[in-house]
Amino acid sequence: MINRFPAASRPSSRPLAAAGLSALLALAGCAGKNAKPGTTLAEAETAVARAERARIGDYDPASWKAARENLAQARASSGSKEADIASRWFAARAKADAELGMVRAERARLSALTMSLKREIAALSPSAAPVVVPETSETAPPEATP
Repeated sequence: MINRFPAASRPSSRPLAAAGLSALLALAGCAGKNAKPGTTLAEAETAVARAERARIGDYDPASWKAARENLAQARASSGSKEADIASRWFAARAKADAELGMVRAERARLSALTMSLKREIAALSPSAAPVVVPETSETAPPEATP
């Protein structure tokens, strides 16, 4: 193959690559500005579903109720720009309430586990009442032979 351009006069691909990169960055920047409220709503729905699986209603009913109510408000809000802002706000609140409830539920579970372990440790400690084991032929100390 014959090279039409000598090395010194060959067109460079760097300006083309720089222009492509600039266009890509500009498009990526525009995509973030117009994020739809559904993104936040989807995150809130996921957080509330995780909280439901974690059964936070058993441990923190107030956070569970608030998360469900805020999620319902977020779903109901739609239409105008102000309603979309409200939808995002309610979705963020629902997600925060669900996550708070999950943390409180985990704290309650760990607290119960801690108390259980403390009771077991207290039962095994030397200061507790000694456990009397009846002596049998298998557990009796060997007799000394003179």
